[in-house]
Amino acid sequence: MSRLLNRDAASRLLVIAVALACLLVTIPVRADFSTAVRTVFLNDQPIRYHLMGAPEGPLAIVLGGGPGFSSWNLEPVQRRLAKLGYRTAIMDMLGIGENAKLDGQTLTGQELLDTWVSQIEALHEEEADGRPAVLLGHSWGALMALLYTRVHTESVQRLVLLNPVDPERRAMRNVAEQIDVRRSTALSEAWDREQAWEQRIGQGVDSTARHQIERSLPSYFLDYSQGERYAEQFDASDFSANLNIEGWRAYEANPVNYGTINQWGIPIGFIGCRQDLLMPTNLNVMQSRISFDRITLLEGCVHFPWEEVPSAFDAALAEHVGQTDGRERRTSKK
Repeated sequence: MSRLLNRDAASRLLVIAVALACLLVTIPVRADFSTAVRTVFLNDQPIRYHLMGAPEGPLAIVLGGGPGFSSWNLEPVQRRLAKLGYRTAIMDMLGIGENAKLDGQTLTGQELLDTWVSQIEALHEEEADGRPAVLLGHSWGALMALLYTRVHTESVQRLVLLNPVDPERRAMRNVAEQIDVRRSTALSEAWDREQAWEQRIGQGVDSTARHQIERSLPSYFLDYSQGERYAEQFDASDFSANLNIEGWRAYEANPVNYGTINQWGIPIGFIGCRQDLLMPTNLNVMQSRISFDRITLLEGCVHFPWEEVPSAFDAALAEHVGQTDGRERRTSKK
């Protein structure tokens, strides 16, 4: 009898172990930065950032999308730049992710964008050793790179705009409709899950953030199921709806104009996915106003080429930045 009880107990333990293993497989695990945290200060505000690459290499700063979105997912871009010989930095903007704590501050309007520009400059001063840096901006991050360059032109050696939002935001006008079309096509049903969302995760800031991530992010992949898997890595701390609204509103009130861009004399490259939600409007509009140093269009991706077509993206990035000495400039467009 005791032998039977032991056998039954062992069977129950095996069932529990299998169930736990299934849970570990099916519950999404949040990804995060894989490198050690470094800290620089803006006034008295600590700013966390992450660095890869050779200490003697020129600095490259990678700026992520949103606004109001975290940056750990840009590590593959950072890693590729490090392999090309750059000392490469990424960081969450103040108010988001690792840098969410603002010591009682509330950032709104132009103050928000000015603070983010100052944050980038604090990082540049800490790591660039007095040399201008390469800035790679993805999506909204391209506008952030332009905003920084408008104030700190001499701190920038080269700009690489990756699936950028155009400075006049013309490409943004139909993005919501395109997301709806891609989502409805992929799911073979209309998107009407508001009640399910409320039942599953409740209401509030976290609910809104998670809703936006799961609702929109998969549509930025050519393979919708890949986008769904990608979205599972993010949680509510990765997105601030309030900062997203404030960032767009502040930029709209004080955008970067093409006349200013063309006075900089800085090489500007464009890397874009041909199937991107912003294409072809962003490229057509920008190409008519900016003399790009190089344009590369990638096939088989929508908005995250380092995830969708990593080999093609790596090759494109190498063509755009190569290995530089940090002093390259060109003559201003007339």
